[in-house]
Amino acid sequence: MRELAGRLAALDPAASENLRVIAYFDRLVDGRVGAEGMLRGAAVLSGTTVGRLVAGRETGRRFGADGAALPDGGPAGGSKGAGSGGSGSSGGGGLAGWPSVTFGEGEVVWLERVGEAHANDAMILERLAISLSVLSQRLDTAAPTRRAVEVLLLGDSTEAERQEAADRLGLALHAAVRAVAVPAVMRVDRPAAQAVVASRFGVVRAVITTLEHPAVAERAGVGIAAYTPDEVRESWRSALVALRLADDEHPVVWAESLGPLLGLAEAEDQRATPPPDVAALDRALGTHWTEPLLRDLAAGASRRALAARAGVHHSTMGARVHELPGLLGFDPATPLGRTRLDVALLLHRLASTRFDGEG
Repeated sequence: MRELAGRLAALDPAASENLRVIAYFDRLVDGRVGAEGMLRGAAVLSGTTVGRLVAGRETGRRFGADGAALPDGGPAGGSKGAGSGGSGSSGGGGLAGWPSVTFGEGEVVWLERVGEAHANDAMILERLAISLSVLSQRLDTAAPTRRAVEVLLLGDSTEAERQEAADRLGLALHAAVRAVAVPAVMRVDRPAAQAVVASRFGVVRAVITTLEHPAVAERAGVGIAAYTPDEVRESWRSALVALRLADDEHPVVWAESLGPLLGLAEAEDQRATPPPDVAALDRALGTHWTEPLLRDLAAGASRRALAARAGVHHSTMGARVHELPGLLGFDPATPLGRTRLDVALLLHRLASTRFDGEG
């Protein structure tokens, strides 16, 4: 590394300095330096104050340019450097304005650089975040639990592996076990076995619980009850359906509440292309119709009520309702048409909801 840095220094001084930063943090990791030691080291290396905020806490640890501890707190109130603005995702709140990197499960590190940003600021933050992540993994006593959750959800795990995972989680065979899907960025407000997993619909937090009230977060999809380790995966599939149907009006959705629609939703998930009614709904949503308006229409709202919600004259709404059969391919004014519209709205939500943009 030293030889490479020396060669790069002649060709590209900036790249050479980045390599020195990488080597610096590699030495800290190899030396099994603790979190405070890494923060002190980053502060000394950068020549400015460095902070770290752990998820769930309101104040973070801060260290000055000489490596000395500073009063805990966020960087709110500090002056912004001219070149700052976030080398990573902002932690929000008081972190706005300082270069910061979010990593792990909501942890944030930042530099309180005053004046022009230095060339290595972004690299120091990145390597500090990586080093702290490595340290967290070394100290991670919850890793076996997360692995057990993953095994119960995996389609390719064996029956013996699922039973072993259930035993590790202490799942009693006679009690109902539910998988609960929660947006990955949300915290679970009760102790429960959990893991962040990749699904077809994005990154989601999976919770396995025997709680009688398993709505463990502000927004959640609660899967059907499972009574054997083999059934947990089915509970998880239903939880993913339920989570995609959750919204501000219904933030927690129980899969069992869907009745036969759950089977329909799971079958539609296997389709390569959306059904024609979903494509027709897309056409309608490309005009002046919105999903809440169509939901009201499916619920039997009058034209005057629809007009009031849309902020248009009722005659204008009447003309728009008259156009709908041409857009949808069926008449939503009939009882069958309203049912068909309701189902199409559900399937459209399932087809369009993804969690990749969260966090």
